[in-house]
Amino acid sequence: MTGGLRAAVTGASGLIGARVAQALRAAGYDVRAVVRSTSDLSALQGIPTATAELDDPGALRAAFAGCELLVHCAAVFAYDLPAERLHQVNVAGTESVLRAAAAAGVRRVVLTSSAVTCGSAEGPEPRTERDRPGAEYLPDYFTSKAEQERLALELGAALGIEVVAACPTTVLGGPDLRLAPSNALIVGYLLDLSRTTFPGGANFVSVKDVAAAHVLLAEAGVPGERYLIGGENLTWREFHRTIAELAGLPGPWLTANHRGAYLGAAAAELLAHLRATTPLVTRVEARTLGRHHYYDHGKIAALGYRPRPARTAIAEALSWLATSPHLPRLARESLKPAPEVYRVRELRARPLTPPGRGA
Repeated sequence: MTGGLRAAVTGASGLIGARVAQALRAAGYDVRAVVRSTSDLSALQGIPTATAELDDPGALRAAFAGCELLVHCAAVFAYDLPAERLHQVNVAGTESVLRAAAAAGVRRVVLTSSAVTCGSAEGPEPRTERDRPGAEYLPDYFTSKAEQERLALELGAALGIEVVAACPTTVLGGPDLRLAPSNALIVGYLLDLSRTTFPGGANFVSVKDVAAAHVLLAEAGVPGERYLIGGENLTWREFHRTIAELAGLPGPWLTANHRGAYLGAAAAELLAHLRATTPLVTRVEARTLGRHHYYDHGKIAALGYRPRPARTAIAEALSWLATSPHLPRLARESLKPAPEVYRVRELRARPLTPPGRGA
């Protein structure tokens, strides 16, 4: 159906970007992966690459030349970076990409936004694309994604580019060199001897389904619209209980209140500082706990999107994490994986050395 249409993918070495590039190629697109000069290309075997930084308009134009479609996945997903850095990459970088795309003659752009642009609720009522954040606490990362999405939709209309916003929820799975905050949620429970859970909940989706949804939006998404890409809404207790069942571990036992979660995050940050590593959880994240980040993906479901259950997404992530360097050896040896974890072994990671701190 695509007839060999040419597509560029920014951030193509990242968790979502690599999967999107692979999914586009499988759908028949002629894919070009746009990466930084320092990017690891192990997830892009067989896919041609072009090198460009987000603040280099000339290199971006050259990378997008001849492409009808652009999927802009390049972004910073972190809670421990200054607001200025998040704005520089997520907002200013998106403006640079869109202007370069227009200059290169790109017709359509799918932006990887985030479900956080739809806000959260005190109770378990799912949010939709019609919702926006309210009076709740918003980390700088959340704010940068809301600004990115608004700018992209407005600038796309002004430049005459069809822009569609893809808004994934909590994305699980791999492989990935960097331990994203979403996958760190699983590692955090595996390493937590107290087996603590939290009030509230979130929506969890497989990275495979997120990639497939990007292809679907490239072909059928309405320009100027945004689409939530979700899986299943779970309370944090349900999420942690599922991890425990799949990993052969006990719990959860305790439920931390806001104060307990905040103090635990502070301890994690201190330990990470002493070890010169990235913390598995931050005080910024702890301040968002207790709310329900539940979402309704009915809008994209009307286009044919059918995500797998959250349990399957968690099993996929565990299968990868159990063979990755993100999980310490002693923790790995304590696992007694359920049969369904072994059935998704195609996500087995090769031995990698995670990069240092930063974007």
